[in-house]
Amino acid sequence: MLVIRLARGGRNKYPTYRIVAAEQRFAPTGRFVEILGRYNPHTKELVLDKEGIQKRVEQGAQPSNTVLRLMVREGMELPKWANVAQKQRAPKKEVEVTPEEAAAEAQDTPVEEAAAPAEAPAETVATPAKSDGDPKDTIDPDEAAQASGEAQAAATDAAEKATKLAAK
Repeated sequence: MLVIRLARGGRNKYPTYRIVAAEQRFAPTGRFVEILGRYNPHTKELVLDKEGIQKRVEQGAQPSNTVLRLMVREGMELPKWANVAQKQRAPKKEVEVTPEEAAAEAQDTPVEEAAAPAEAPAETVATPAKSDGDPKDTIDPDEAAQASGEAQAAATDAAEKATKLAAK
C-alpha cells in the first residue's frame, strides 16, 4: 500500500522533512516513489505539491496524520474518509497556593519548614492534652487564642513579603 509520510533529513538536532509517497513496507527514510513537498519545523516553511498529493490520494495513498494536519494548514481539501486524529490531553489541574507556600517559595525554603511555625499552635489547640484531673495538663483557651493569633500574624507577614518579592 502506498503512503504519504514525512522522511526526516537535515543535520544533527536540526531536522527537516521531505513529504514523500512511499511503499508502506519500506523504511521511513528509505526508498520512495515520489517527493511531494518539504517541511521545516523550525521556520514553519511548508511547500506542498498539491496536484501530486491529490493524484496520489485519488490512487489510494494513505496520508499520515501529520501530513493530513499539514494539508489542512495549507488549505487543501481532504478526502471524505480521512480523519485527522486529535491528541486527547487531560485538563491541567489548578493548584491553589496558600500564603505559607507563597512565603516558602519566595524565601526558597521547603513548605514544611515555612508552614511549621504557623501550624504548631493550631495543633496544640486541636489536640487536647491527656487529663488525669490535674489542672496543669489542661490548655488555657486564652493562651491558645494568643498563640494562634501570633501564628496568623506571622503567616500574614510572610505572605506580604512573598508578594513584595514577587513584585520585584
